[in-house]
Amino acid sequence: MFPTPASGGDDPNRRPRKPYDGTGIPPSLKWAFAFFIGAGILMVLTGLVLYTAGYTGPADTEMEYQEVVVNNQKFIGLVNGLAGIVVAALISQVPRGGKNIRRLLLVIALLVMLVDLLSFVTRAGGPSLALIALLLAAGCLLLFRPDVNQLVAQNHRTKQMRG
Repeated sequence: MFPTPASGGDDPNRRPRKPYDGTGIPPSLKWAFAFFIGAGILMVLTGLVLYTAGYTGPADTEMEYQEVVVNNQKFIGLVNGLAGIVVAALISQVPRGGKNIRRLLLVIALLVMLVDLLSFVTRAGGPSLALIALLLAAGCLLLFRPDVNQLVAQNHRTKQMRG
């Protein structure tokens, strides 16, 4: 339970891992792809629901308040819908692409996470917004693993040799 100098050598965090041999797609990139595609699908669906839902709160509120809520929902829905399409399009380019695609994905994911978490905290949307942020965060974490870095560096060197 507690770390000691004589831990037995079977610590799961210190086991030797097979390094990426440079062939095929690394497993962490496959998982990142799954997380980003899942987030993209959920973003498009959530965006459609938020954009078309209208006001669903209590009916005894002022019309100005209802319009503000609907405008906020439409903004969140539009951001999620468009970002979902862009994320799904960009993640497929990572295995063959260079360094800039991952950076662009990271920036888009961070902006969507910011909008979605603020919307979730202020109750402008449902729990799917928190799930989207969680999927994007896990995907970004896996997108910058050492084996994916090695694949991107290998792609970058190959592009420089070609041309």
